Amino acid sequence: MNHFDVAIIGLGPAGSMAALLLESYGMKVLCIDREKEIYNLPRAVTVSDQGFRMCQLAGIDDIYLKNSTILGGAYFSNKNLEIIGGSIDLKGFVSANGWPASSLFHQPFTDRDIRNKLENSNVEIILEHEFISLNQNQESVSFKTINLRNQEEKEFTSRYLIGSDGGSSVVRKQLDIPQEDLNYNRDWVVIDVELNNPDKLGDKLIQVCDKERLATFVPSHLPFRRWEFIIHEHEDKESFLEDTIIHELISKWLKPEEYRIIRKAVYQFHSVIAKNFQKGNCFLVGDAAHQAPPFMGEGMMSGYRDAVNLSWKIATSIKNKLNANLIDTYEIERIPHSRFVVKNSAGIGELMEAYAEAETPEQVAQDLVQKGYGSFILPNLTKGLFFGGKADESMNAGEIFPQPVEFENKEIVRRMDHILGKGFSLISNYPFEISEDNHEFLDLLGCKLVTLEKKYIAENPWMKPLLEKDRTYLIRPDRYIFGSTNSNISIDMLINDLKMRIMN
Repeated sequence: MNHFDVAIIGLGPAGSMAALLLESYGMKVLCIDREKEIYNLPRAVTVSDQGFRMCQLAGIDDIYLKNSTILGGAYFSNKNLEIIGGSIDLKGFVSANGWPASSLFHQPFTDRDIRNKLENSNVEIILEHEFISLNQNQESVSFKTINLRNQEEKEFTSRYLIGSDGGSSVVRKQLDIPQEDLNYNRDWVVIDVELNNPDKLGDKLIQVCDKERLATFVPSHLPFRRWEFIIHEHEDKESFLEDTIIHELISKWLKPEEYRIIRKAVYQFHSVIAKNFQKGNCFLVGDAAHQAPPFMGEGMMSGYRDAVNLSWKIATSIKNKLNANLIDTYEIERIPHSRFVVKNSAGIGELMEAYAEAETPEQVAQDLVQKGYGSFILPNLTKGLFFGGKADESMNAGEIFPQPVEFENKEIVRRMDHILGKGFSLISNYPFEISEDNHEFLDLLGCKLVTLEKKYIAENPWMKPLLEKDRTYLIRPDRYIFGSTNSNISIDMLINDLKMRIMN
């Protein structure tokens, strides 16, 4: 029987991200997927600034860079496509992560290149096999698969198992983990087209608040464009897959001869979240753990955050024989964050409905208006692996540390996250000393000790206010700040607190 450090069930975006990261950390990884080929039509379409930074960790940022277009902005419109609220202009905006706020990509292109990268790695991939069942004890997980070509069953064991097998996750069902419904369930038709002519539709996403039919226009990576239209309860869902109906729906934007339909699908936009993301040595990531309406464009990004958060914790734990406390922080950190995305994605849908029903935009309640694009600003983490066990604004714990970057003519020309390394890092703007015991502990974790050059601080508007305070920051492998020094907390106190939380 083959034994692995980690087995991953499902090779969609979240599973692939986890596999690449775990392999890069030196883990022996097995991936199982029931399909032979990647899905050749677009589903996910948005990669955020944090998404690009996570892709840097996995070495796939170049794949998204060559297959994406920066989103120019977004707004809520009336049925005539006139702005009625929430307009944001994203041109030239770059965040502390060192990337534009939002970019739009063509998933078949990125998935193909990511699969190629996986196939050229040390990850063992078994396709056309379906996960059937699992048993686990304190030390490992054993599970069975069936070969879909010849019905032959096979058994494997792994230290940990990750279920990234989508919204109808068999792993989640095997673990008997219930889901919580956050009460946004609507049928929509999603249409992707390839333009036959030069683009005339612009680079801004539009939430169309039309009482007759809510819609979203997404300026996908050229030459592609996407529309989403709500389907009312009394309507025949299947009829919305007819080309004549699709042509009528898109007629506000384009004539039928100006595009070719490449995908049409009816979905029920769900807002659900699993009650637990972990059971014993098994974990859920991506759609297996949470599903949100697509209005925030954060579905795949939430899956990537799951994969990044979990992968370094598993690898660090296995390599250093750490206690279970480190891995147990996975769901402590990810469930509240995922809930925010699911809830606020549904909130944008509710705001569209409110705008559509109101006679004037001013009539819409402010609490609903605040569910607009402001809700795209993701919160910091609150509880988990931080100094004292919880985030602390005074020491920036729970925030993402800015990416070191190089500027030329006020534009980023080089992203320098590699300075922070792949593990923990201690970052300061001045030389610092730590005790011998703590040096040994940090060496065990592969922690990098970094004194940042002045140019990375002075030119960086996000880094400057942090390091002007003459503090030292302890940064986790996922770039979240564990804690920082101040007049009451020394470097050794920071390190001792981390040691207490994860060592046996």
